[in-house]
Amino acid sequence: MELEINGRVVDEPKPDDVARAVAEVGSDPEGCITLVDDDGYVEALRRDDGSFGLTRHDGTTKFDAAEPVDAETLKALLLACLRGEKHWRKNHDWVRAPSPSKTAAASGQPPAWAVAAVVASVVLAVVLANLPRDWLPFLDTTVGTIALFALPVVVMIGAMIANVAIKIHRAKNWLQVQGRIARSKLAVRRPPEGNEIGTAVNVPDVAYTFSVRGQSYQGKRVSLGDISGRFAEEAVRRYPVGATVAVFYDPNDPTDCVLERGLVVGAPAVAGSHPAAGVTSAATPAAQKAALGGCVPGLAVLAVLGAGGYWLATGGVQELQAAMPRAEVPVMLCAIGFGLVTLLFFIGYRRRLMRANAWPVVPGQVTVSRVEERAATGDGSNRRSYAAVIEFRYEVGDLHFSSRQVALGLTTSGSRSAAEKVVARYPLGATVEVHYDPANPSEAALENPTGLSWLLFGIAIACFGVALYASRIFR
Repeated sequence: MELEINGRVVDEPKPDDVARAVAEVGSDPEGCITLVDDDGYVEALRRDDGSFGLTRHDGTTKFDAAEPVDAETLKALLLACLRGEKHWRKNHDWVRAPSPSKTAAASGQPPAWAVAAVVASVVLAVVLANLPRDWLPFLDTTVGTIALFALPVVVMIGAMIANVAIKIHRAKNWLQVQGRIARSKLAVRRPPEGNEIGTAVNVPDVAYTFSVRGQSYQGKRVSLGDISGRFAEEAVRRYPVGATVAVFYDPNDPTDCVLERGLVVGAPAVAGSHPAAGVTSAATPAAQKAALGGCVPGLAVLAVLGAGGYWLATGGVQELQAAMPRAEVPVMLCAIGFGLVTLLFFIGYRRRLMRANAWPVVPGQVTVSRVEERAATGDGSNRRSYAAVIEFRYEVGDLHFSSRQVALGLTTSGSRSAAEKVVARYPLGATVEVHYDPANPSEAALENPTGLSWLLFGIAIACFGVALYASRIFR
């Protein structure tokens, strides 16, 4: 028998080892305990609220516990398993776990065929770029070059759309059964293992139980699309614990199930309507007008950029070169384009920071505080960079949220000393002031770096200076 604690293995564990392991993992937000014997294993993962989610494997089938357990229950369960007892299995409701592919799909990961398509498009673009230009003279044109670089992006977007369309089409033939909400709260989706520096996303932790042909199942997907941020909050409120809901499931594999067969955008349910009915309130005229007003500037920018790109692709470069024979037109255009994009980012970022200055503040607690080391990639060097990973938990209304955003809109890495200063400023367990967006409580930060936004403005001015120099107007 083996006991694994956060990757560390203890052979032939004793009761004291189990007690120490539960205490150790109980203080680790990402802790994991696994007890392995000849018949299978029992695994416990620490959850954000301090409880543990249970999984057991009997050698052929994997099961999940319908409800989490506390530390004392987990310790008693592991000690009973250590003694070779089996009665602990009857003390919990177990449901068949979905397959790894279904779990990956539920977490928003792309299917294998979509990843393969994107990789193949990148390989194809590299191959085409190295072919003799006599074979494909089209690649010598501006449009051809743009098309070559855009190919992987187009394939990726097409794969995403196709994946969603396939899911919706398959779900049309799913059967419906009545179920019950067993758990409804927010959870945290952290960056994948090996890429710890990243955003912690709030997602709905909604679990529901249902039965098909006498077999109990548990589902965790709310919709076919990925729900996060403010949509996650709305989903949790839409499905309270104990509510009776309609569950749609694949008759060939009931573990593939969902509450809403569509791409839910998180509209709150109409007051007094049943959650299972899937009825959502229509947007008010004011909300529709505000949404339209927010889209107009973006559409105008896209229209201008599209018109400019079309003009350049249809002879605009040659016209400019004829009008400015001494200018370095490609350099000038690239600098202007990069400068305009940077300036747009600056304007948008400044507007966001100004709005954030009025955000309300709530107390929070630091749950993760450490320095992560990152290796440089792609240049063959052994250079290292470091970043502070600070995760904090806060409460808005009756829901708990988590975030890793220390400075609003910024994620930086650099020297170890700089990262250690941030960790020292926000130690594990410290009480902090959290600034959050009242319209989207998932959006929160500890600091509002207003002054740093001017760096973008400086970069834009520098780009315009390069463009002016390349135009040779004053030379």
